[in-house]
Amino acid sequence: MRSFALLLRTPYEKKEYRKEDEGVIWVKILLGMPVVLIMLLFCYQNQEAVTLQFVLLPIENYHWVEIPRVPLPLFLVVLCSIFLGFIIGLLGDAYRRYQLKKAVRQKQKTIERLEKEMQSVRGPDSGESSFLSKER
Repeated sequence: MRSFALLLRTPYEKKEYRKEDEGVIWVKILLGMPVVLIMLLFCYQNQEAVTLQFVLLPIENYHWVEIPRVPLPLFLVVLCSIFLGFIIGLLGDAYRRYQLKKAVRQKQKTIERLEKEMQSVRGPDSGESSFLSKER
């Protein structure tokens, strides 16, 4: 049985499916269950309604952005704040990964260009192979 988490791997990960992967998934599920239980208890205990206000200037009765005053449960406000922070963190991480992959591609192109230059300096009779071709 292949799990959904194993299907999410990128094609660059050349890792074969192993029994150990299933064990890791079960450990994650068992560790995640208390977190879900704590979240449910938090939601149950914090159901009182709160009203949010947003004013850009501390001048009373002068609002640039008028948000309708709708009472929301406290747990919803807290969980949405956590979720929003998580999404912002994911976006920052995705941008950083993009920058790193771009840098790796540039470095690989530079290495290939320099290897071609070395090969042209050495001549076509040189039987030495590139260190990159050994890894691939």
